[in-house]
Amino acid sequence: MKLKYLSIGLAMLATACQTDSKNNNANADSNLREDTGEYTLSKADMLQDYIDALDSTDVNSIGKANAKFKELFNQGDSLNNDLAVVYFIDFMDKVSLYGHQSAIDDELDYSSLVDIEVNGGKPADAVEDGYKKISQNGYRIRQSEGMYSIQINPFYIQKEFYPYISGNMEIMLQQIAKENLEGYAEDAAIIIPFQSLVQRVIWWEDFLKNNNNKAYSPLAREQYGRYFNALTIGMDNTPAIESEQIAPYFQEAYSYLKDFAPASDSYKQLQPYIELLEKGEIEQAKGMVADLLKH
Repeated sequence: MKLKYLSIGLAMLATACQTDSKNNNANADSNLREDTGEYTLSKADMLQDYIDALDSTDVNSIGKANAKFKELFNQGDSLNNDLAVVYFIDFMDKVSLYGHQSAIDDELDYSSLVDIEVNGGKPADAVEDGYKKISQNGYRIRQSEGMYSIQINPFYIQKEFYPYISGNMEIMLQQIAKENLEGYAEDAAIIIPFQSLVQRVIWWEDFLKNNNNKAYSPLAREQYGRYFNALTIGMDNTPAIESEQIAPYFQEAYSYLKDFAPASDSYKQLQPYIELLEKGEIEQAKGMVADLLKH
């Protein structure tokens, strides 16, 4: 199955043109019954309660959570569906952090599984059973600094949840999937070209401008903040300020940002900071950082 990637331009156009039909379905998530005044759990809340009782150190919990999701929800666009998928993905993130030991045997070589979803191939015999467990529960193998870990498989998200969510949330998840497969950082260092970093900042800025939805907007703001902050100060091993001057990567990134999106809010916010860096007024620039960073 191929993941349907959208170009940055097309995705921006789609988010700008597509109306958010979930605004018309806000009552689907109402927890207050008008006739009795009693509080009732929405289906999304029911899923969250079920997930909260699962073991986040066991990847098999994902299969259980998915079965519960399918029991509760029907295919279609609703606020409840979008919110439930946000809850589900958040749980998958937790399991990817805490469920490592239930999925990875440190004595085995998982190199045959790295990018197997994209490149094809056959798992090595020693890890074939482990691969089934990992893939059936929605994960893929990632390798960083010689260590193996599990990461959400975007093809699993597409197959299991795209039929249930709104068009705008699908666009958002496609972008996240694209970014995850392309990579972002390794060993506290940015590994993508400066053009890609700038493009991600602007993509998320535009998406947020065109989508205000309580289900998925917090996740979109988190993505935007991550990239905006990286563009502002860099990371530990790729700092924006190096030897008391602007680092070459960021000098190029800021120049590209000015050309690529001069009218963007991101550029307008960073412009005074960039000008100070370019003039070599490093201490004054550092003094602006706290107010610039997104939290």
